[in-house]
Amino acid sequence: MNSFAHRFFLLGLLVCFTGISPASAAPAKAGRATDGGKTAVDFARTKARIDALLTLRLKPTTLPGDMPNPFDLPHSLSEPTTLEKDPKPVNDGAPGSDSEMLLYYGASMRISGTVRIDDVTHLVINQSPYKEGDLFTIKTKDTVTKLRIVQIAPGELTIGLNDAVQVVKFKK
Repeated sequence: MNSFAHRFFLLGLLVCFTGISPASAAPAKAGRATDGGKTAVDFARTKARIDALLTLRLKPTTLPGDMPNPFDLPHSLSEPTTLEKDPKPVNDGAPGSDSEMLLYYGASMRISGTVRIDDVTHLVINQSPYKEGDLFTIKTKDTVTKLRIVQIAPGELTIGLNDAVQVVKFKK
C-alpha cells in the first residue's frame, strides 16, 4: 500500500472512533452565534460605525471661501502712524521724585536671602550682604544713586532716600 492510501485509511479510522459527524463539521448559519459570540447583526453594526467615522475623513465638508486671514493686522494697526510737528519729550522711565525713585530702584533689587554675621541680620542684595544703616549703591547708565537700608524685618526691607521711605516685601 502506498503512503497516500495509508494516510487516508488512518484518517477514516480516526473519524470513526472519535465520533465526528458530517453535520458537526458543517459551517454555522448566518445570524447564529459563532466564534466569540459575534453575530451578523454585530458585524453590520460595527461596519456601519466604521463607515460613519471614515466618511468624515474620506469626504470632508468644504470650508467657506470668505474666511478671514489670521495673519492680517487689524485696520487700525495697519495704517502708518504720522509724526507730530512738535514732538513731546519722551520719558525714558527715569523716576522724578524720591518716592518714585525708591519704587523704581526697589523693584530692580535682587534679594536672595538673609545672613547672620556676629548676631546681626544682613540681607543679601545683588550678591552682597547689607545690614541696617548701610548704604546700597545702584548704578544706572546715567547716574549713581545711594539708598539707605532703614530696617530689615522678616519678609520686609525698608529702604530710604532723603526723606522718602519705601517698604519692599520679599519671600523668605
